Amino acid sequence: MLSNQCDSMNVYDAICSRRSIRRFTQQPIALDVLQRCVNAARVAPSGGNLQPLEYIVVTDPVVCASLFETLSWAAYLQPKWTPEDQKRPTAYIVILVRETKNPYYQRDVGLAAGNIMLTAEADGLGSCMLCNINKQKIQELLAVPTSRIVDSVIALGFKAEHPVVEERADVVKYWRDDYEALHVPKRPLTDVLHFNEYGTHTPKRTKR
Repeated sequence: MLSNQCDSMNVYDAICSRRSIRRFTQQPIALDVLQRCVNAARVAPSGGNLQPLEYIVVTDPVVCASLFETLSWAAYLQPKWTPEDQKRPTAYIVILVRETKNPYYQRDVGLAAGNIMLTAEADGLGSCMLCNINKQKIQELLAVPTSRIVDSVIALGFKAEHPVVEERADVVKYWRDDYEALHVPKRPLTDVLHFNEYGTHTPKRTKR
């Protein structure tokens, strides 16, 4: 049975430190860590509690290599880029949907994927959610029945890079510098936070 104990990393710290990682060391991931990631997804909020999601954990090196060929990476980086042979993910979690007529399933995917990636972060792993994927090939490769739909893939592994956050509101494209460090722009808090009404960026003192 999986433990209900919280990981040592503070949840907020995990949220703030998590970045999409696209270069990994080749150290294997313990199976119980991957199971914990899926368990975190299992208990995520679900619209109407319909729970339409299932998960395939992929760790076999041969299957990982085949799955890698179905994925597209880092669309903003040009020329076209993929992780080098010795920097590829060492595991994947494939998210499946049981019923796409469910009007909430995409929200469920986002919530479940967030839990997976935060759990991975707390365990010292890097992660990257991939949606530009060849779903038909993945369906065939992993023998997914036609009653299930491949939605997305989360790549996992120990980090071989540490992206830098840039507080910028004028650009959305991430980039690599001359030293191959990845820079990721994020809108500043003051650009997205409003108090009590739109356009009020600082809380007003309550009148007594």
